[in-house]
Amino acid sequence: METETNCRVNPPGRKSPLSKQGLFQEILVGVLLYAVVFGFFNDYTDFLKTASYSTTFLAALLMMLLTFPTFRFKSWIAVRLRHHKVWMVISVWLVMFLSKFVFLGVMDIVFGSAVEISGVLGLVLIIACATVLQKMASWTCKKLGLMDAGLDLG
Repeated sequence: METETNCRVNPPGRKSPLSKQGLFQEILVGVLLYAVVFGFFNDYTDFLKTASYSTTFLAALLMMLLTFPTFRFKSWIAVRLRHHKVWMVISVWLVMFLSKFVFLGVMDIVFGSAVEISGVLGLVLIIACATVLQKMASWTCKKLGLMDAGLDLG
């Protein structure tokens, strides 16, 4: 999940690098959002089954530790190949697609039968939900910061 919870107001078109605090905040919010998403998927769908809430939370932590560098790597590829659009799209898609199999394998190795994700589709839905929630949280945080600064995006 690519997250942007560092809510400083930057000049248009300029994204500031994450500070240590921003990085901590980004990972913490990501883990908490994954825990919520995992909890709902565990309770209300057949896509995810976990043995306990502790397992759910630890799985959320592991998922964040896997998705964070994946999204950073995707961004790095996009920057490096920005002048070669076709290769950039193919490379980013390949990283995002293949990473799901890595995630499933790591989850299986770490948790075994305590966490069961029903394949790539279930994992993609979980990641998509967590990413949408993160984007909404980031947008809200930035909007509140702009309102406090007396600015308005519309």
